[in-house]
Amino acid sequence: MLTFSLAVTLLMLTPGPAVLMIANIGVNFDFRKGVPFVFGVIVGANVVALSVVLGIASVINTYTLLRLILLIISSIFIFYLAVKILMQNSVKETTSNFRKINFYDGLVLQILNPKNYIVQITLFSGFLIWNDNFILEAFIKLVIANMIWFPMHLLWLLLGVTLKKMQLSRKSLKILNMFMAGSLLSFIAMAFFNFE
Repeated sequence: MLTFSLAVTLLMLTPGPAVLMIANIGVNFDFRKGVPFVFGVIVGANVVALSVVLGIASVINTYTLLRLILLIISSIFIFYLAVKILMQNSVKETTSNFRKINFYDGLVLQILNPKNYIVQITLFSGFLIWNDNFILEAFIKLVIANMIWFPMHLLWLLLGVTLKKMQLSRKSLKILNMFMAGSLLSFIAMAFFNFE
């Protein structure tokens, strides 16, 4: 269990699309407005984890065309989020457009996020705790993962809020947004580059 917990924690320290969006929401908005998105991300992570446990992800991985279609759809959504980040030039401008980033955006992002599937497959197929009781193992892993996911995602949101409190200049905020959007776009490029 300790190894599994450590793996979940380490994976949370490597920013993927969801973590980058959470930090960006913290920088451009505030903690309270970012919480619904965080809940969406966590629910989405659980949906993907359950799909892995139930074998749905294995079916998707079996069919190359289906994987390609899902990769294209997820890339379009992640590109959309990157564009939204790039359009955020100041806190005042972004606050008025906040309604578009909510619980459902977090949920959809996690369900369409290819990194999330890879992570969940790794976590739930490796790091065996009880090989003789699959249901108990899956349940315990979900509980442990959620006990780590929830506070870690909130910490990423808090990091973004802390950066906001530093009263970054408009230019610095724009550079930070460009970095986050660029990271999302590079994630898309890596996903296509590694597609087999």
